Amino acid sequence: MPPKKFTLGFIGAGRAGTGLASGFARAGVSVVAIASRKIASARRLAKRVRGARACAPQEVVDRADIVFLTVPDDAIEGLASSLRWRKGAACVHCSGAADLDVLQKAVADGALAGGFHPLHMFGEAGEPPGALAGCAIALAGPDALVEKLARLARVLDAKPLRLPEGGRALYHAAANFSAAFVIALVRETIVLWGKLGIAEADALAALLPLLRGTADNVEKLGAAGGLGSAIARGDAGTIRRHLDVLAREAPDSFELYRILSLRTIPIALAKGTLKPEAAKEITALLEKSILKSVD
Repeated sequence: MPPKKFTLGFIGAGRAGTGLASGFARAGVSVVAIASRKIASARRLAKRVRGARACAPQEVVDRADIVFLTVPDDAIEGLASSLRWRKGAACVHCSGAADLDVLQKAVADGALAGGFHPLHMFGEAGEPPGALAGCAIALAGPDALVEKLARLARVLDAKPLRLPEGGRALYHAAANFSAAFVIALVRETIVLWGKLGIAEADALAALLPLLRGTADNVEKLGAAGGLGSAIARGDAGTIRRHLDVLAREAPDSFELYRILSLRTIPIALAKGTLKPEAAKEITALLEKSILKSVD
């Protein structure tokens, strides 16, 4: 059942604001006010959210019980400090990295401060129904507010995750390894395959099934169990050939390959397919290779 005892407002009508406001509205939660840096953006989102009104940021604060600040991280503190907050209302940012001290003006005015960060990559055109199902949402704030935010997360079929105080920056930095940096690594493959004359569209068509299969293996078998690679097999000869070709043809990728390979060795050992002696051989090969790359 959707929470009906409080109303929501959004300041920021970008990807996150659009996805969350639309998702809550579809779930029957009352979204009453929307503001954005450009009034046209607020109006566009308000048309998609039944009962919502496009207005100025202060009016959002005046009308809603819980106000979500869905703006870039660097804008959160300045925005929160520019508004007059009602006692007992809630000011909630959606940053993964920022702690609650950026909302100190709201707290000084008597409002509650909270965090609500979906561990999700919002799309350009908004989110389809159920897009946040199963998604973790990192919460922060006093117990009474976190309880409400957890209810809101469950309305989206998401999983509330409460982080320890001061832990948001580490949580968010770590998440990049499984999201933005994955894209960086996909791009690395596209660039290297481009040297072989493979077009980006063809590379993506080949890589996406591999990415999906990798994610499926991790889901079924865990991080170690889902690993498959020359390192997992203990194939030092293949790794040597990889290092040789990268040193010759893609030196900018050499060190990245070496570091990631070293990080993969403990995972392969945990899986049990890489034997200790083979791990020592591969480690020595990778550590020796950095000396060659420096010379």
